Amino acid sequence: MPKAKKIAQPSCQEPAAKAIQQALLARLKKMCALRERALDWDEPEGVHDMRVASRRLRSALSDFKPYLPKGIIPLNGLKAIATKLGAVRDEDVVLAALADLSASADPEIRKGIKKISRGHQRRRTRARAALATAIRPEAIAEFRREFRSKIRTATKISRDDPDGKDAAQILTFSKVGVTVSGHRLKQLSKTGDCVYRPLKAKKLHNLRIVAKRLRYALELFASCGPGDQPEDFAEEVARFQTSLGELHDCDVWIDNLGTRLKKNRKSRGPSGRQARGDHEVAVWLLHHFAAERTEHYCYALASWHKWKTEGFLDGLREVVKGDLMDEVKLLQKRVVLR
Repeated sequence: MPKAKKIAQPSCQEPAAKAIQQALLARLKKMCALRERALDWDEPEGVHDMRVASRRLRSALSDFKPYLPKGIIPLNGLKAIATKLGAVRDEDVVLAALADLSASADPEIRKGIKKISRGHQRRRTRARAALATAIRPEAIAEFRREFRSKIRTATKISRDDPDGKDAAQILTFSKVGVTVSGHRLKQLSKTGDCVYRPLKAKKLHNLRIVAKRLRYALELFASCGPGDQPEDFAEEVARFQTSLGELHDCDVWIDNLGTRLKKNRKSRGPSGRQARGDHEVAVWLLHHFAAERTEHYCYALASWHKWKTEGFLDGLREVVKGDLMDEVKLLQKRVVLR
């Protein structure tokens, strides 16, 4: 998985309020700047890039939630954009997979794959139209304007402490990173053993989300860590996350194909022959995705086992723990930036 393009990072010793504002506004700007690329249908990666940028912004908001006034950030608009980006991206991925599979299939199977592809092409056309409406220039400008205003309000440092002793000003971006990264790592350590249950699709999907949030946190606070260690750890977590993501995609395929096969009952006449043809295609695809799922699962299992037995998780704990006791004392004061 390629590294995310770097954006300007706040200084580690900046007061948390100022640094959080800088980090969120930078991610907001990057996401909105990808609008035109996302609407270039000749280059599907544009949709993917804007979707990832929206995920990074949402993850950062989640990381900073304990430090922001409750309910001040409007998430509905961001979620709506992310959902529409996801709808297009999902169809892009499905169509790309079907195109690759069609190239290696025999003629009869290829005909069935093309039939399935046509249905997904129609769904993608509808999804693209919805996305184009959601991120039209005036809509994205209004979204960005409102979001920037809310972020600035949420991260405004109090002026009621002229001596500079307010905890919100003492709390630094680096110390926020200690707490956030430590919390994300704790979540991963707690949920990771579900990888030993290969048939628990929902748990494995949740593990992927937990791993992704840890990776984003490591990248968010990478400049405050020792050397390149946070980025190196983030790359390793990204590979684990990717294997679980590919596994989840296979699970979606397997579930959909199972439903398709259940509905596809044999009947007499020409329609019966067509139904039998559809049945053969679905079985062929099910065989492929069941085998592919096993490959991705084995990679995730091997990675987790290696992490637990060869010190990866312990090394990551050393990188993120920092001066934890000072941070705990600050958090006990229920610091909120306003």
